[in-house]
Amino acid sequence: MNYQDLYYFIKVVEKGSLVSAARYLDIPTSTLSRRLQAFEQQLGYKLVHRSSKKFGLTESGQRFFNSLSPVMTELEMRSEDVNSELSSLSGDIKITAPLTLGHHYVKPWVFEFMEINPRVSVEMFLSNQNVDLVKNSIDIAFRLGKVTLNDWISRPLMETEMVVVATPELMQRHPQPQRPEELAELPLVVLKRSAFWRFQDPDGHAVTFTPHAHLRTDEIRFAVDAVKQNLGACCMPRYVVSEELESGELIQLLPDWSMEGRTMHMLYPHRENLPVKTRALIEFVMDKVAQAKV
Repeated sequence: MNYQDLYYFIKVVEKGSLVSAARYLDIPTSTLSRRLQAFEQQLGYKLVHRSSKKFGLTESGQRFFNSLSPVMTELEMRSEDVNSELSSLSGDIKITAPLTLGHHYVKPWVFEFMEINPRVSVEMFLSNQNVDLVKNSIDIAFRLGKVTLNDWISRPLMETEMVVVATPELMQRHPQPQRPEELAELPLVVLKRSAFWRFQDPDGHAVTFTPHAHLRTDEIRFAVDAVKQNLGACCMPRYVVSEELESGELIQLLPDWSMEGRTMHMLYPHRENLPVKTRALIEFVMDKVAQAKV
């Protein structure tokens, strides 16, 4: 069935004449008449009586139009519901983020946003695997490192500083490293996404260290617990262990050497007419990041 011709037929009936419908649809009356005839031929029966003076539905046309009325009413109601949701702070938002980043940063942002906007519902995907954003109909994604996705806007939020940490107890049993390559003398806990640890000395000279893992994991909290159990030293984001560093439970190794960090990005589809709820959350996060930098 040609659904555009179906739409033309409905408008002809609603407007009461070919002339009025053609004016509403902004097409020539002759074109509308041909399309209506083609639609009748496709269906196999006549829908309207046409003459120069009057217009009316045939019995088949009336029955056909009556059968469409419930469907058209349902479509109009659904369209109004969608338009209302897209233009108001209500409805569902799907978000994805890496596990630790999601717990440390995204979770408090989302919780506060939902308290302010109680009609917004959130579906959260926390995973260290890159969730398929299109397949899962994701509205907003948070990622670390370089991002190359077509048709998605990527907005940098902040830099995550990397540090190598260990327990004081572990370092009592091993010499304190003075250079990155001396980390090879220690047992090491290695995150799967950190195959190389990149350092810069105080003079800006770059050094890349390839760690040999005593224990390897893809989950940062697991790595933190392993470090606390004296299983090894580990390179991880400072924000993950900021409390432990402040309390002295963990210490930073090679403090005079800086490490290459990763940028936290917020991604969302590249389209002009974003739903109000999605745009509101994006602006909320950007404001939170700006306030944290002041």
